[in-house]
Amino acid sequence: IKAKLIKIFTAFSWKKKKNGKPKLERVYRMAEEKLELHFIILSQDAGGIIGKEGRNIRQMRDESGANINVSGSTGVERILNIKGTSSEVKSAVRMVAEKLQEILSGSNNEYVPPVTLRLLVPNSQCGPLIGKGGQRIKEIREASGATITIPSETLPGSSERSVTLAGSPEALGLCIAKIWDIFEEFPARQNNVQYFPNMYPRSMGPHQLSVMSGQLSFTGLSRRSEQKVRLPSNVIGSLIGKGGCHINEIRQFSGATVHVEESKKDNRMSDVIIAGTPEAVSCATFLINARISAGRQASRNRREATRDSRNTRGSDSAEDGNRRARGPPQSRENDYDSDDRD
Repeated sequence: IKAKLIKIFTAFSWKKKKNGKPKLERVYRMAEEKLELHFIILSQDAGGIIGKEGRNIRQMRDESGANINVSGSTGVERILNIKGTSSEVKSAVRMVAEKLQEILSGSNNEYVPPVTLRLLVPNSQCGPLIGKGGQRIKEIREASGATITIPSETLPGSSERSVTLAGSPEALGLCIAKIWDIFEEFPARQNNVQYFPNMYPRSMGPHQLSVMSGQLSFTGLSRRSEQKVRLPSNVIGSLIGKGGCHINEIRQFSGATVHVEESKKDNRMSDVIIAGTPEAVSCATFLINARISAGRQASRNRREATRDSRNTRGSDSAEDGNRRARGPPQSRENDYDSDDRD
C-alpha cells in the first residue's frame, strides 16, 4: 500500500572510514500522517468487538497497528474510534467488519451478510467526498465495490453526517483507504461540532437516531437499484415482526421497498428483495442487519433465562428428595416432650 509521506527530516552523522577520514551520511527519517475516524455502532455489537476481557480489540490493535477504542455509553449507540495511518486504518476497519459479520451470521456458516458501517463525517468534508456531480464518490464505489450513502442533513445537535458504508469486509477496508486519502487532502474545519449519542433520549432506538434527519439522498445520485439478501429462514419472523411491524418500520424509515420471498419447502434460506435508490437500499440493509442482531440477542437472553429457571427447579427438586429421604422433621415440641419423659 502506497503510504503518503508528509515529513522528511534530514540528519547528518559522521563516521570514520578505515583510513581515519570522516564520511558524511544522509539519514532520512520519514513519518506518515495519522488520522482519526469515528463510527457509530450499536451497543449490542460493541461487546463482540471488544471481546471477553478486551481480547478481540487488543488483537485487532496488535495486528493492524491502529489505535482502536470504543466509547463508554449507556444508550443504544456507541462511538468506535480508529486512529492510524492509511494502511493501519484500512486493516482495522476490515477486522472490525469481519467481527461484525461474524456476529450477524451467528453459527450459520451459509449466511454471509453484507456489513454496514456508519462513518461520522464533518459537514465540511462531505462536499469533497461526493465530488463534482458525484464523480468522486462514484470512483470510490467502483474501486472498492462498497456502497456509500451520504445523507442530505447533519445529525441533530452536531455538524456531522452519518455516512453509511456497506459491503464485504475487504471492500470496506478499500473504501476507507480511499476516503482517508480525501480527508487527508481536505481536512475538516476546526469549528466542527461532534455527534454524541448520549445527547438523545434513551427511549429512542438506533433506527430513529440514524434516520431522524429524513430520507437519505443527495443530488446527482438518485437512481433506482435492487439488492437481494439471503437470510436464514429462522430469522425471518424476527425481521417481519408481529403483524409486519418491524418490516413496515424498515420500509418507512429507509424509503425502500422490502419484500420477503416465500422459501421453498425444506429450504433453510429465504431471499429478501430490497429496491429503491442506492441510499434507501443501503439504509434498509443496515436496518435489516440491526433487526436480525437484536432478534438473535433476544433469543440468547430467553435461552439463558430458561436455563437458569431449569437449574433453579432442579436444585429445588434435589432438596425435596433429600428431605423425603431423611423423613419428616421432628418439631421442637416433640423434642422437649421426649426429654421430659426421661
